[in-house]
Amino acid sequence: MVIKTNQPENTVIQRLTETFAFFRTYFIDISKFLLAVTFPVILLEAFGAYYLTKAGAPIEMHVLPSVIAFIYQPVYTAGLIYLISRKINGKTWNLKEGFSFGLTCWGNLLFVNTLTLFITLLGLFAFILPGLFLFARLSMAQFCVVLERLNPKEALIRSNQISKPFTFQIIGCSVFITLTLLIIDLLLQYFFGRVSLNHNFTMIITSVIFLILSANITILLFRFYDLAIKKDQRILH
Repeated sequence: MVIKTNQPENTVIQRLTETFAFFRTYFIDISKFLLAVTFPVILLEAFGAYYLTKAGAPIEMHVLPSVIAFIYQPVYTAGLIYLISRKINGKTWNLKEGFSFGLTCWGNLLFVNTLTLFITLLGLFAFILPGLFLFARLSMAQFCVVLERLNPKEALIRSNQISKPFTFQIIGCSVFITLTLLIIDLLLQYFFGRVSLNHNFTMIITSVIFLILSANITILLFRFYDLAIKKDQRILH
């Protein structure tokens, strides 16, 4: 399945429809990759949190599993971008290549993710809207790092430039998907709470489901990146 690029670029619903269609088509590939490269970290995060609580560790130690997960996150994000780009171009992929690709982008992508998160949080503290605006303008930096091999500074500058025509579409679509994911997460927590499953098992299952569904955000932003690149190329020519 190739995401179409010759349709009008001003429909939020269309962008969401394309995103969900791509996710549904390649659900197995996406799930296979994310499960393979993230499950050990999810286990570490779940059991790390459990044993830190059981051992009565200082409160600041409880963020350690989440910090480890954040540091590792660029590996599977870059790998997922690799997978999406291969599928869009009708090419094959495999786990080893995806993981290796993620490792090569890890340092630059971690820097970009950390800086983007910091800037976005500052904006969110300033009455929310500036944070959403900054998120949208910097949302393509990860693709510039992974697909164009730009350094963090170049990637952030380029993202700010090419995302301008799509700023409010990115905000609208991202907010919709994020709220949907949060609702699903709450429903899962409620369901597992009702059936009284083991806390660690519940945490692992919900983390896996949430992670796989969160791929929709990467797919969505990839779609906007693709549109932005094509728009930029038309302007240059």
